[in-house]
Amino acid sequence: MNRMQKGGGCLILMGIPCLCLAVLMWLAPSKGDETKSAMQNLAPGLFFGSVVLFPGIVLFLYGRRVSKDEEFLGAVTAMIRSHDRFTVEDLARKIGRNELETEGLVAKVIAASNGIDLAFHRPTREYIHRQRLAQGQRVVEACPSCGAPTRGEVVFEGERVPCMFCGVALVASR
Repeated sequence: MNRMQKGGGCLILMGIPCLCLAVLMWLAPSKGDETKSAMQNLAPGLFFGSVVLFPGIVLFLYGRRVSKDEEFLGAVTAMIRSHDRFTVEDLARKIGRNELETEGLVAKVIAASNGIDLAFHRPTREYIHRQRLAQGQRVVEACPSCGAPTRGEVVFEGERVPCMFCGVALVASR
């Protein structure tokens, strides 16, 4: 349970007694309160109960959603960590999301400091773990001609992968 769920739960626990008290005051008014209308007995408890209950429910449900998203991202991270190479299409099929959402999840995994260092091979559209690159595969960090960053492009020996900015072939450095 994260902090938002705990905070929302506390607000819910404060709102429920206010609502119950309002209902009890409406059902069984104290002596001398019979002259007041039913709404006058019910209104203060409903107001104070709803002021804390509804934000508490929203906060609790939002915290629950955040918790589930973090759990899902952890499962995707574990799946990425267990495969030497993968395409976004394959990963999207395995996790049941579309390719655009999966590309965003892969970007989150790459950006997080969790020890996963991926390189992208544009011709095959595969992500490959840098530490698992085979002999003959190199990672090009910047274009030798224009110096543009290449997001860790993987280039095989003898392969001509053009730079996305200037079109010059990227060269695998040893």
